[in-house]
Amino acid sequence: MSDINPTLKNPLWTEYEPEWQANLDFAEMRQSVLRAGTYLDRWGGEQREALTQYNLRKNWAAQFDHAPELIDIRMTELWREAPVRNYEDSPFESQIEAFLANVDGGGTDINSFMRRVTEGALVNGVDVLVDKDATLVEPVSAADENAQPFVSDFGPLQRYDWCTDHANKYLYVLYYLGADPCIDERTAAGEVERYVVYDREGWRVYTENFDTGETTMAEGTHQMGIVPVVQVYQGFSIHDDNDAIATSIMSKLSPLSQYMLDLSSQSQLDLFMTVAFYVATGIQADEMPKELGASYMVAFGDPQADFKPVNANVSHITEKRNWLSAMSLLMLRKGKVMGLNASETGNAQSGIQVALESSPLHSELAATAGMLERSEREIVRLAVSREQGRLIPFEELGYDVKYTKTFTLQSLQQLAEEGQKLSEIEGISQVPELMRAHLLKIASHLVTPGSDRHKEIVKQIEAFTGDMGGITEPLEDE
Repeated sequence: MSDINPTLKNPLWTEYEPEWQANLDFAEMRQSVLRAGTYLDRWGGEQREALTQYNLRKNWAAQFDHAPELIDIRMTELWREAPVRNYEDSPFESQIEAFLANVDGGGTDINSFMRRVTEGALVNGVDVLVDKDATLVEPVSAADENAQPFVSDFGPLQRYDWCTDHANKYLYVLYYLGADPCIDERTAAGEVERYVVYDREGWRVYTENFDTGETTMAEGTHQMGIVPVVQVYQGFSIHDDNDAIATSIMSKLSPLSQYMLDLSSQSQLDLFMTVAFYVATGIQADEMPKELGASYMVAFGDPQADFKPVNANVSHITEKRNWLSAMSLLMLRKGKVMGLNASETGNAQSGIQVALESSPLHSELAATAGMLERSEREIVRLAVSREQGRLIPFEELGYDVKYTKTFTLQSLQQLAEEGQKLSEIEGISQVPELMRAHLLKIASHLVTPGSDRHKEIVKQIEAFTGDMGGITEPLEDE
């Protein structure tokens, strides 16, 4: 492994950093980011919009996008049930069980870790490094002391440099580990920064000391023959020169979110400016009435007294509102919760109501679940391999995991209405499979899948003959 400058960044990192940051920000828009106005454009550039007006828009800006909700829909469905794992016949059962209970050396179990990885994959993609040696921080962790492998997850903003082969697999990769954290209230933070590099033969850790300006290095080897990193991506960029650039739902949503944030901030200012202006002449400022509601008044000390409202044109506000509505619909369509011809309605009780288009979203969720299964199997394989000191084949590992592919994308009311219509179809008693499948969907709404109650209901549904004769108990909520 050749010596490198760990602070230098890959040109692709520099190119994509603004997009990755926008994906993070719009997936979880913090008030500080919102108020800073990072994503607000000045109208016509700095020479056109006054700084005072721009700052006013920043202070009034409100997040206006569906990105967090679209991510939450996916997280809720993918993690409505815990994954089912099978490794009882594995020769590495004890090692696997210990790793699953504490994957990061800090007491995090595999479900908690993979849930975090799932969210990261939806935003920007995640790299999971399977490490083992006590080389990153001092003092050594419990995982290091026990020689148990541990994992770390890195987003692309922490991946400063990399190189891949023709299959998008890493030849080497460099991650920024951050500054040293505080040990206690008397210890200063950020005295050193660390970086780790992995290639197919070994690792190298760089430590940059702020006080001395020196950079030290520690290195070692491993026997994997591959870079021990699992790329948890929904997909890769189709551009040949964009190696290891992940695609995600936020790749589509964050540009729309930024556009809508700009548009809504302009609309808010427009609305404020349409508040009635009154020009009063012949009186002094302290003589003006105070009970005029939302309005502005300007006083001119002129003996020819007059009092009249000056109203602004509001047609441009209506236009922006229509654009916001169109962008909102577009986000929901790209989020696969609405069809191309769908529309949204609103009411005072529930806000926006959206009829889910379950088929496209169901297909995406099933594909994501399959991606998580493959990723987890590879993470566990690398963990066992790091402990054994050799790359374990999958057939020898004996580990399998299944993520849920049963999704409740329709409301219980919709399912009940569909079931009523289905029961009215002539001859339905001769094709009970249709009703049986529908009853299973309703049961998954009412009762936790995998519970004893759910298993009993499934048995009854499987005995369904088409005339309700096989159902002996009502479907009740737990």
